[in-house]
Amino acid sequence: MPLPIENDKGRTEHWINGPVALSSSTIVHKPLGLLAELTHRCPLGCPYCSNPLAFDAREDELDTATWGRIFREAAGLGVLQVHLSGGEPGARRDLVDITAGAHTAGLYTNLITSAVGITAKTLGALTEAGLDHVQISIQDSNAASADHIAGYDGAFARKRALAAEVVRHKLPLTVNAVVHRANIDRIGNMVDLALGLGATRVEIAHVQY
Repeated sequence: MPLPIENDKGRTEHWINGPVALSSSTIVHKPLGLLAELTHRCPLGCPYCSNPLAFDAREDELDTATWGRIFREAAGLGVLQVHLSGGEPGARRDLVDITAGAHTAGLYTNLITSAVGITAKTLGALTEAGLDHVQISIQDSNAASADHIAGYDGAFARKRALAAEVVRHKLPLTVNAVVHRANIDRIGNMVDLALGLGATRVEIAHVQY
């Protein structure tokens, strides 16, 4: 349930109803989105990745039940959507259960994935669990260059295959193209690739690290 707050008129309000005045000069707005970094594990080795150098071990990751509690508490604070990210969230064996927990909490669920580790069978199970949206990252429009940047042979082909499955399941697809000096001359080609994959939204992200 949303946290009750007593307003300046002595009436109890909930954060989910809108901004909450904690004092005459401070207003706290309800959060709308939650970025859930489910794991630091990832099969790719992109050199620009923002993951920490000291990775949390699998045994230190939050378990399924804890994520479920977090999603319920977030919804109570007014959060509307959750971005299931990493690392690569597909490295979590309980990803379907985590997604179901977010869906049960009433959150719009967005899977942010490299596509490596998410099989057609897994995507089907995620869809049944309530997944609402998928975002796939691409490293280049050229397969050889994309695999080289990702440090994973065959990654480009897997991204194309998963994108086709996302479209087949009629889920909205975002393609995130990470731009840097190794591919900046092919921005137009990457946008064309994204549209060809069936993306309804294209995100151009410049390297920040």
